[in-house]
Amino acid sequence: MIIASYNLRKYFPVGSPLGLGRTLEVKAVDGVNVKIPENSIVGLVGESGSGKSTLGRLLTLLVKPTSGEILFDVPSSVVEEYETALSSNDTQTIQNIQRQYSLLRKHGTELKKVKRYFGMVFQDATASLDPRMTVKDIIMEPMIETRFAKGRNAEERVFELLKKVKLPDYFAYRYPHELSGGQKQRVALARAISTNPKFLVLDEPTSALDVSVQAQILNLIKELKAELKAGVLLITHNISVAYYMSDYIYVMYAGKVVEYGDAKKVIKLPKHPYTISLMSAIPEINVKKTRIILKGETPNLIFPPRGCRFHPRCPMAFEICGWSASEVKEDLEFLLQEKYFVGEETKVEVDDEVTLKVIGVSAERLQSIINSEKDSSASLKSIKEISPNANHVLVKLYKGVEPPLKRYEDREISCLLFA
Repeated sequence: MIIASYNLRKYFPVGSPLGLGRTLEVKAVDGVNVKIPENSIVGLVGESGSGKSTLGRLLTLLVKPTSGEILFDVPSSVVEEYETALSSNDTQTIQNIQRQYSLLRKHGTELKKVKRYFGMVFQDATASLDPRMTVKDIIMEPMIETRFAKGRNAEERVFELLKKVKLPDYFAYRYPHELSGGQKQRVALARAISTNPKFLVLDEPTSALDVSVQAQILNLIKELKAELKAGVLLITHNISVAYYMSDYIYVMYAGKVVEYGDAKKVIKLPKHPYTISLMSAIPEINVKKTRIILKGETPNLIFPPRGCRFHPRCPMAFEICGWSASEVKEDLEFLLQEKYFVGEETKVEVDDEVTLKVIGVSAERLQSIINSEKDSSASLKSIKEISPNANHVLVKLYKGVEPPLKRYEDREISCLLFA
C-alpha cells in the first residue's frame, strides 16, 4: 500500500468573531481514511468545497494535518496489523508501525528523501509554473531539490521526460507563456514524474482543456502510471473522467468520505443518497434518467451539521440523522407563524440540543401540523415526543448519530441507512 491515512483532519483557523477570544476553524477535512494501492488509479470526486484538493495536499505533506496519521509504502499485511491494533487499542503495535512507516514522524533530511517519491500536478497549471523559468529549469527543480539528480544528469533527464510526455526537445528552452494549455499540463506532468514518484496526485488535470486535449492527457496519465507502477490519486469533479480512469473511487461531501469502492460499481450502482444524486446528473445515451436536484446549499464547514453532514439536503433522511433543535425551531416557526398563522403570541424556544418549548399553541394542534408537514419538512421527522405543560408544549427530539464509514456488501458507506 503506497498511502494509508487514518482519521486525517485539517482545520483552518479563520479568526475570532468580534474579538471574543474563541478562534473559529473551517473543518476542511474531518476524519478521513484513504488507501492508495500501488499501480492503481484512485478517483476522488465530490462538488467544489468538499475538501478534495486539501486532502491531496495533506497526503503529499504540502499541508500539515491538524491530526491523524499517514503511513507510506507499507506492506498490506502491516496495514491489516495496524488496523487490528487500532480496533483493539494495542498502543505498542501502533507505535512500532508508526515509527517505521509514518510520514508525520519524518523530519529534515529523512523527510526530503521521502518527498522525492511524491509528485503533484496542481489544478491550475498556469499558476503552478514559474513564468521566469524555462521548461528545462521547471522540470529540473524537483530533481535538484530532492537530490535525485544534478548537473548534466538532470539536464539529460529533462529531455527523456519531454519525450515521455510527447513534447519536442526544443520546448526545454521555452517559457510557460509560450505554451498552450495542453502543453503546460504536459510540462506539469513531466515535472511531477521527474523523480520517479511512487505516489502521484493529479488535481483536476483536465479541467481547463478542450475535450480532444483532455483525452490525450488522460491516455498519457494511464501510460505513465503503468510505466512507474505508481499509486495515483485523481481528483476530479468530472464523473466521466473518474469512470474512465479509476480502479477505485472515493466520494467526498463536506470534508468527509461518504462512499468508497470499485469505481465502476460505485458509479453505475451508487448507494449513498449523495452519490445517487451526484450520478443522476451524468447523461447516458438511450437511458432515461430523472435528475435528483438537491435542496439547499453545501454546509458551512465552520459550523457543520451535527450527525450526518448530508442530512439537511438528503431526500432519504430519517429520525436520527442529526437535526439540531435550532434547525427544527426554524421550520416550526415558519409553519406556525407564516403558513398556518396560529397566532402572534406563538413562540418557539430552544431549551437544549434535543428539547424545544412551543408557546401559544396546544399540543393537539401542534401534533396535527407536524403530521401534515413531515413529508415536506424533513427536520420534523426528528421529533420524538410532544407533551403539554402548564404554559407551553415540550418537544423532544431524537439524538443525532454520526454515521461511521462501514463495510456494506461490496463497498464502504457512511450512512445510517446501511448501519
